[in-house]
Amino acid sequence: MLADPAALHLECFVSEPKSITLVLHAVQSAPRCPGCNQPSHSLHSHYGRAVADLPWHGVAIKLRLQTRKFRCCNQLCEQKVFCERLPQVVDVYARKTVRLNAALTLLAFSLGGEPGARTACGLGLTVSGDTLLRRIRRTPVTELTSPRVLGVDDWAKRKGYTYGTILVDLGRRCPVDLLPDREAGTLSAWLTARPGIEIITRDRSPSYANAISAGAPEALQVADRWHLLHNLGQAVEKVMARKHRFIKQACALKGDDAEVTQDIEHLLEQVESQMTTAQKRQAVSRQRRYDLYCRIKQLSRGHLSINAIARSLGINYRTASKYAKADSFPERAKRNQRPGVIAPFIPYLRKRWAEGCRSFKQLLEEIKARGYRHKLTPLWRLTLAWRAAEPSQLPRKRLPLDVQPLPPLIKPLAAAWLLQKEAAKLKPEETLYLARLCELCPEIGQARALCQSFTEMVRSREADKLDEWLDAAISSEVAELRGFAKGLKQDYKAVRSALTYAWSQGQTEGQVNRLKLLKRQMYGRAKFDLLRSRVLYAG
Repeated sequence: MLADPAALHLECFVSEPKSITLVLHAVQSAPRCPGCNQPSHSLHSHYGRAVADLPWHGVAIKLRLQTRKFRCCNQLCEQKVFCERLPQVVDVYARKTVRLNAALTLLAFSLGGEPGARTACGLGLTVSGDTLLRRIRRTPVTELTSPRVLGVDDWAKRKGYTYGTILVDLGRRCPVDLLPDREAGTLSAWLTARPGIEIITRDRSPSYANAISAGAPEALQVADRWHLLHNLGQAVEKVMARKHRFIKQACALKGDDAEVTQDIEHLLEQVESQMTTAQKRQAVSRQRRYDLYCRIKQLSRGHLSINAIARSLGINYRTASKYAKADSFPERAKRNQRPGVIAPFIPYLRKRWAEGCRSFKQLLEEIKARGYRHKLTPLWRLTLAWRAAEPSQLPRKRLPLDVQPLPPLIKPLAAAWLLQKEAAKLKPEETLYLARLCELCPEIGQARALCQSFTEMVRSREADKLDEWLDAAISSEVAELRGFAKGLKQDYKAVRSALTYAWSQGQTEGQVNRLKLLKRQMYGRAKFDLLRSRVLYAG
């Protein structure tokens, strides 16, 4: 019941309607002076303190504490009179006990401001969200020693706009620090101030590679194996997107071999079964709208008016008019994506586009001269959307109104996954489909062989086979894998270390996931200093 029974004596209880008050007095025999640490028996006076303690079954507990002042007997001590200290009960000038403060601090770091305040209220603790945030800021962050193995990765403050860097001690499996940005200079300065790091794991970012080379040149850089396989998958997907016609030919397999045809149809049913619920709803909605479009077109050919069509089908006049006047089935427009970092330059780009400039490189050079310092992807996506919105100069082949154009049965991404899948885990219908695909296009067969060998090399960590694979990929006919291999050669030491050592970015990615959870828990109050304190809090 008492935090320190050896230092306190309970005199009585005072019961009140909504609380209980404990009357206590200190019973230390010889308190020590905080200035010189000498014990004293010379009593000076008494004084009272009102302190809040942890609640009992939701009932507020108050302590009416009678403490004393003593004279310091050490003539050399500057402090002549001191108050006796009760370090296990209450801090100096505090209005809450040590254990109550510890509970509030734990709530603050575990749940944040407002969520922590709501939880505290349910436990019988009266505290505001701002008070909990102030506790986070007042708690000093424990500085850890320089780790031997460090993981480096970026995290999004606001995705598409601002990013930071998280540093994780992979040996102790805990975050070491958060950096406010992901610039090479910031990370380089942090590494220079903390020598002794032997191994640093990272993704394929050239910015982090340059920062590590400048700040910790003696440290061994290890590329993450998951990112290596992910980059390989992106290259294979580009191959399959370029060879899309062979995917459709393999899907449209018809012939005398009924078993092969049945297996391919079974494979397509499996691909369809892997669609998400949202994708299935979208497909059903599109089919319903397409049936309505065909029905309206059929009625409009019978010289019925728009009003008559709308009344007969029980639809809105505007819908009937839009479908009747459309030359082809009007697909729903995709949601507008957030413009991101390219937004300040859109007015200038629209002006240049209206003037007839269609050169991507020229537009990129012009906005770089105006201060654009980000990746090329936002501009590429923007110009790609504008090109798609322009009417084509080539005549389009119109299908009959009663014929629905079929979508591709297998997307390039699904075919790329099949190419990367281990041969032992392939189902019979998948094996048949890949055999047909490789027969139609030998380049796909070459890409599959290179993909399988690279995946096996990474999973088995066979660094001795890296040079042989790079030579085979560079001399192959697959342009995307040649570019992938050249990129690996530029980061050769880190890639070879990834195939030699067991360290990876797994723990770092887990800490990034925890950071995202903490950031979203804070409901917009995740200022950098608060977020850093919560991420680094060790409990």
